[in-house]
Amino acid sequence: MQKFLSLFLFIFFSLPSHACGDGKQSEDVPFAKFDEKYQLEALRLYQIFAPEKNGEYFLTSIYMYKKNEQHISVKFTDAFVYPGYKEADIVVHPDSVNNYDIYLNYSTTEGGGLVMCGGKSIKLNIPKLLDVKSPSEVIPPPPEPRKVK
Repeated sequence: MQKFLSLFLFIFFSLPSHACGDGKQSEDVPFAKFDEKYQLEALRLYQIFAPEKNGEYFLTSIYMYKKNEQHISVKFTDAFVYPGYKEADIVVHPDSVNNYDIYLNYSTTEGGGLVMCGGKSIKLNIPKLLDVKSPSEVIPPPPEPRKVK
């Protein structure tokens, strides 16, 4: 009986440590960086990094919105040093950066085509994105040289 109780307690107290894991987030989260080198008059460059996937949804568009003034579709590309992320550059005056909302739109189709089963929209703002800790950069290997036939 004592062995059984010891085994039960061992299993019981060891489970929470395995369930908690190492504290790493299970999903990638959006974040932003401020590029100090870029200056165009008084404007500043903010780089927005959005995960390609959010659960089962795929990133299809990024919008910058200011109430009653503008709604802009922002071009995004693969993030070179953050695999699994897309990058969008937004240039605004630092004093007005709080006035803009960023919307990440996700759909059920990878290419962003016809949305069959709905989608997901995430509202963010640049100052909060700047506070998010970015993942470690990954320098991809150089491309393999082309073979001449």
